[in-house]
Amino acid sequence: MFICRNRSTDKRPSPFNQKTVMKKILVPTDLSPIAEMGVKLAAEIAKRSGAIVSLVNFTRHPFGKSFTATGDINLKIDEEGNLYTLQLLQANKAKLDALTQQYGGPGIQFEYSIVDDELKDGIDSYLQQEKIDLIVMGTSGEESAQEAFTGNHTEQVIGVSTCPVLSVRDGFVIDNFENMVVAVDVIHGNQVSSGLNTLKHLADCFDAHVHLVHVRDRASDSPPVLDEYFKSMAEAAGLKHYFVTVLEGDDPAEAVIGFARDVKAGLIAVIKNSKDGIFRIFSNHFSDRLVKEVGRPVFTYNLQNA
Repeated sequence: MFICRNRSTDKRPSPFNQKTVMKKILVPTDLSPIAEMGVKLAAEIAKRSGAIVSLVNFTRHPFGKSFTATGDINLKIDEEGNLYTLQLLQANKAKLDALTQQYGGPGIQFEYSIVDDELKDGIDSYLQQEKIDLIVMGTSGEESAQEAFTGNHTEQVIGVSTCPVLSVRDGFVIDNFENMVVAVDVIHGNQVSSGLNTLKHLADCFDAHVHLVHVRDRASDSPPVLDEYFKSMAEAAGLKHYFVTVLEGDDPAEAVIGFARDVKAGLIAVIKNSKDGIFRIFSNHFSDRLVKEVGRPVFTYNLQNA
């Protein structure tokens, strides 16, 4: 693993530092145009929050964790395969550096690294070593034949991540982040409040209005009871500008998508615990479906991993 930090020369404190505790954003990247969308959005968040953006390329290689991609003279590159891998890693390092130059700027701090691991296992290990507040990933919203069985990269990361995952594909409008829709359900304990607290840090960056949307069936509690429950959760999380909406519908995904479209939301959030109620439906695939059908960023917090 090697790490390179690109620190801004602008020493002025971010005006948002007092509004959020977000300190570090992880952006996994395979250096494709799709993955670059994650870098672009992470830079926008960092500009408003003061968080460090950590770009990580997960690539298996034989040179060990201390590899620096600087042409170490002690590396054994006599084998043709090792030489090719070394050249590939040096090329990846150059691309990572170019991304930090392109999206960096006053008040935006980047660091980057190449980690010797596969994506899913690498993310799991990285989160154990680093204090990450948010993962931002570019996604096509599509999956290969193999991924139909294992889940696409975004789903794999949501499955292991202990922090929220924000997936994004092309077409997002940063100005629309002033409206955020959060799909919520009744979950035992204070988990809803805890999940909303993590979203609050992101909402504060954009001074956003947060719409808490619950899709109920006719056998559940009455709308007034649900309304009071979600209001209490929002107050406990410290949300500043929020609305509570209780909808009826047989298809939670369709109901959430339709509501987000109506309010022109720039982001949809899913705070889920698949052991409870409707969140047996709000699986990792639900978040991925939102990305596919809506084309706007989707924030997913898997409370089972928290």
